[in-house]
Amino acid sequence: MSFDLAVWYEPGRISASLAAEKYKSLCDSSTSAAGVVVSDAVTAFHRALVVDFPELSDSAADSPRVEASPWTSGLDVSDAHVIMPISWGRADEIAPAVLALAGRHGLVCFDPQAEVLHLPPALREANGLGGTDGAGVLRLQPCVGLNVEGPDLDVIDRAVRQLSADNWFLILEKPEGRYVQVGQGPNAGVNAGEFAVEHRDGSMERHYRCVLSDEDQVAVIFAEFASGAEAWSVDVRWERMWG
Repeated sequence: MSFDLAVWYEPGRISASLAAEKYKSLCDSSTSAAGVVVSDAVTAFHRALVVDFPELSDSAADSPRVEASPWTSGLDVSDAHVIMPISWGRADEIAPAVLALAGRHGLVCFDPQAEVLHLPPALREANGLGGTDGAGVLRLQPCVGLNVEGPDLDVIDRAVRQLSADNWFLILEKPEGRYVQVGQGPNAGVNAGEFAVEHRDGSMERHYRCVLSDEDQVAVIFAEFASGAEAWSVDVRWERMWG
């Protein structure tokens, strides 16, 4: 079993749902059927990738390189995509490096485990979220999995609904100390099935908390924070944490 990541080129921003469809097509059929296009950036990405993380097929006669390879099997490579089966034991080390490399080459990177799409910097700017701060300022930090720079509403909503006893907290952050975060269950100091939600607006004096039992309300709060709403539409009792 492996932790898989897929990389390909997109000329514009797409949703995580569409990326999931393209990934499935890449796994089941040809590159053209998946709707991904040939790009020199993919070739350059693959060339740089295997310099630092050699493919198993390149390592057969060189045992130190075999040990250095993080892959559980050969890479699935074409002129339009690369699918990488990463050893679970090295996923925390290798996955961030793959994301960074994909970003430098202007490629999207899809995580099928969490069904999250990671966008390169140029496409994050097309986000449209973040309120008056402009686009591309959001960072999503899950308890389990990779941080997502510039997530869209689909990714944010999906992350809220994936909270569990093991994957128990989630943070959505803007610059200058502004964030909303949620913790689920006893790990967050509340009952099983409850959500401890905190919102901080830049200073300790503007740090608030509420406890909810409705996942839909949590999802709305995260979406409204992402969109820069001036007021919450969810009718909850916020309590100041300090002062």
